[in-house]
Parts: sequence; C-alpha cells; structure tokens
Amino acid sequence: MPLVINEEEGPVAIIQAWILDCMVRIGDPWISVEKHVYIICLWYDFLRCRGIKPLDADESHLRDFLLGGGVRTSNIRSMVPDAQVTGTVTNQNKYRVIVSFHDFWENRHGKSLRVHYGGTLAQHRENSLHRKNRSVARALINFSKPEKVATKSEPGTPTPDEGELVLEEALNHPNPNRAQTWYLIGSLALRGGARVGGINSITVPRLISALKKERAFKKVAGYAEVLDGYLRPGNRAKIKEILRGMRADRRTFVYCEIRAKGGKSIPFPIPIQLCEELIEYLCTYREETKAAFLKAGCPVPPNIFLSNKKRQFGGALTSRAMSNFFNPIFKRLEIDGTIHRLRATFAEEVVRDCYVRERAINGRAWKVKNVLQFASKLLGHESLEAINAYLNNIIAQELLAGHPVLVGSEENASFLRALAAKLDDAENQEFKTALERFFVENGLEPIMEEGRRYALF
Repeated sequence: MPLVINEEEGPVAIIQAWILDCMVRIGDPWISVEKHVYIICLWYDFLRCRGIKPLDADESHLRDFLLGGGVRTSNIRSMVPDAQVTGTVTNQNKYRVIVSFHDFWENRHGKSLRVHYGGTLAQHRENSLHRKNRSVARALINFSKPEKVATKSEPGTPTPDEGELVLEEALNHPNPNRAQTWYLIGSLALRGGARVGGINSITVPRLISALKKERAFKKVAGYAEVLDGYLRPGNRAKIKEILRGMRADRRTFVYCEIRAKGGKSIPFPIPIQLCEELIEYLCTYREETKAAFLKAGCPVPPNIFLSNKKRQFGGALTSRAMSNFFNPIFKRLEIDGTIHRLRATFAEEVVRDCYVRERAINGRAWKVKNVLQFASKLLGHESLEAINAYLNNIIAQELLAGHPVLVGSEENASFLRALAAKLDDAENQEFKTALERFFVENGLEPIMEEGRRYALF
C-alpha cells in the first residue's frame, strides 16, 4: 500500500489510516481509492495552508475549498456564511469523499469534530451547499472549477462472437503462462459476467470453499481432503471428473464468493467448464508463478491470478492491470468495447434469456417488470435501470432482425424452419396458396402483430 508523505511532517497518519480502512475493511479497488486519496490530500494541504487542523475543519472551510475549485491554495473566501456551491459532478464527488473521511474519524474512531451550525462535517447534508434555482446558462459561471461539458462516447457492448475474438487474441500472448492467465480473466468476464474488481478478489481458498459446498463433492468420501490437496495429480483428476459429472447432470455454475462494489461479498457464478480450466491452471501455471515468488523471497497472495510484479500491490494482478491489457486488444481488433463491457455482453445474454422465457410463458401478455426483476436477481443489480438498458437493446435488435417464434420441441422447430424457408422463396407462390388452403381447412388463422416481422431463431 502506498504511503502519503508530507515533505515537512513525513507520513500523514490521519490519511494513511483512512486508506487502510478503504482497502481492507471496505475492499474498494485501488484505482478508486487512489482518486479519493488525491482529493483528501488536496483537502489536507488546503487546511494546512490556512493553519487549520484536519479534525477542526467545518462547513465554512468546505465551502471555501469547493468555491475555490478544490485546489491546495486559493484566495477565494465566501462573503456570506451560507454561500452556495454549484453542484457539478466534480464538486459532488469531492464533497462526498471529504464527508466520508470525517465520518470515518467521528463514527468509527470516536474523534470529536468541530460543530458548526449544529453539526459536524461528518453529519453534513449535501444539498445545503448547492445553488438553488440556478439556470442552465449560469450553472457553470461561478467560482468553482466547471466540470468538462464535452460529450463523451460510452464504450459499446461487444457481441458474443466479438468477445470470443478478444479471448483468442489474449491466447496469442508469447508467454504461455500469461496467455492462459489473460484468457481465463477474459473468460470470467465474458462467460460469468464478473467485473475486474471481482476477478481480482477471487482467491484459491474461496474457490475451494465453493466446491466443498457442492453436493456432488460431499458424496465423495474424504472430499475435503481431496479438495485441499488439489495439487496432487490423483486429486486433480478426481475434482475434474466430479465437475464433468455436474455438467452431465445439467448443472451450469459453481457459486464462488467475490468482492462486489462497495466491498460487500456476493456469490459469483463460475461456469463449470471454466471451473475445470481454473483447477488445471492452479495446478500448472499458477504454481509456476508461485515458484518465482518463493525464489524471490516474496509472500504469495491467496489470489488466483498473480502478477509478475511481485513486490507491487501485494503481488496480485490488479483491476487496472487487467484493463490495461485488454483495452488495447479491443482497439487492435477494432471492436467497440472494454473488458468491463464483456460483462455487459454476458448480462445482455442473461436478460435475453429472461425475456424469451417470459414471452414463452405469457405470450403477448408478457410484462417488462417480470423480466427486469428476475434478471436483476441473477446479475446482482440493485437498480433496474441498467437492466432496462439491456432489455431496450434486445427489443431494438428484435425489431431489426425479427421476432422469435417459440415452439415446444426441437422437432417442431425443424419443421417450422423448413416451412419458413419455403415461404420466403419468391418462386413458390403455389406452396403459399396450398398453405393458405390448409389453414382454412383446419380452422386456423394467422396471428398478426402490427409493426413486427417474424423470424425463427
């Protein structure tokens, strides 16, 4: 963990303790913590330049800090005690980080903060700083540094085929060890829907613990010893054999605990075939990397994916390293997306499956709410907004490519595909006439939905 050092005072303990809490207790990824630490360092230096101790700061100091652009030194002073601050995204982010810093010291460590207007900075409400009833034209014309208003394009969602191309490119890495490492990381994003922060948090003990909970393993005498001794060739073969049996029984996932946003643990679905590959990786390439750690005298972290930079970030591959490897691949292959959007590819397929199931059960009476609620549970989303975006995209694709006709068996589907191919042949008017006659003779009527084209998937 990096140190925050002031040239005159040395290490700044009050910030260092807060960083440790963010990374260990809350479990935020370093890329997020780093941004927040930079804000707190600016705030600390701002107070220091004014001769104010960090825990003696109050609302008036925070107002001056934000009105002055959130920088170390500023000549800006609020003329009135209740000067309001424009609620730009930048100001809101700085505000939340500073309040959380003071909340840490007051509520977790019992420190006494300065009371101002009946409350401390840890008890402050965000909307009390904002300018009220400001017009759009004047929103950015104030003392605070305006946020950038230039448009920013959002990365797209790769198709499953494009995701597979990215994985193939990862396998082309000249180092076989790294090729397998990157391939498995990309597979966890594409086929399991993991975020890079979650992938970073998967450890060997967590994976083994997840397997110990499976009924298929509990049926085996001494299963715990078999799993704990996964490195032994006989045990490795036995574990993979049980996983193949689970697949034969139509099991799809093994659920392993990982770290989600905010530091909480959630069950993450690892496809069983991918779980087999991870067991093989643990016994081969990870052991190879582990040996390099031991040779260099470095402690081996429990994470599945180890970095070649043994003395940095605890030796585990970081979220940033994963993004830095994969994002250039997307550019090289001219695919619109990022490694995080590989998760979106998986999520969209989950939503598509929920949508098709809902249509199969309720037909034209299907409900958007049912799709969103079921998909949100499967994907671990608290908000339905992100799920709704996937569903809108699926419906848009449907309007362009056709609407699925749902049938109960593969045999019936094959008949309907042949029927559709015959109907689309412009030279087969006689067949269409005969089909219409068949409908009349059997009392059938075509089911029409205005504005939709139909296609067999």
